[in-house]
Amino acid sequence: MVSEFIKRQRDDFFRDLTVFGSLWFYLIAMLIFLIVKDYSIFIKLLIGLLLVYTVVIFIRTFYFKNRPKKYSYNSYLEKLDASSFPSLHSARAVYLSMILMNFFNNVIFSAFIVILVVVASYSRIYLKKHDLKDVSAGFVVGILVYFVVGYFLI
Repeated sequence: MVSEFIKRQRDDFFRDLTVFGSLWFYLIAMLIFLIVKDYSIFIKLLIGLLLVYTVVIFIRTFYFKNRPKKYSYNSYLEKLDASSFPSLHSARAVYLSMILMNFFNNVIFSAFIVILVVVASYSRIYLKKHDLKDVSAGFVVGILVYFVVGYFLI
C-alpha cells in the first residue's frame, strides 16, 4: 500500500504541474514577451488566448459535460466552469507550447516542452478535472488555434 506521505507528494506534484496550463502562467509568458518588446509573439499569444477561450466557451455553451468530480453551478459562468469538455488547460498549454517551440526552435527544448504539456495535461485527469476525451479535445483546440493564428499572422 502506498504511504500517505507518498500519496501527498504525488498529489502535490500533479497539482503543481497543472499550472503550466493555467491562465496565470500564460499571462506571465505574455508579460515576458511584452517586457522584452517581442510584440509579434505577444500579439500571437493574445489573439491565441482570445480564440482558445472563444472556441471553448462556444463548445461548452452548447455541449455540457460534467467533470469527473462534479461542480455545482447556479449561473451561466458557473456552468461554463463546471463543464469539462474541452479542457481549457490543455488547449492553453498546447497553444503556448507550440508558440514557444517555434520561438526557440531547439529540439531539446521542444522535447522538454512536449513532455511538460503531456504531464500537465495528464495532471488534469489525475486531479479529476477532466478525462482523456476532454484533454484530447483541448489538444485539438490548441493545435487548430495555433495554425489559424499562424495562417493569419504569418
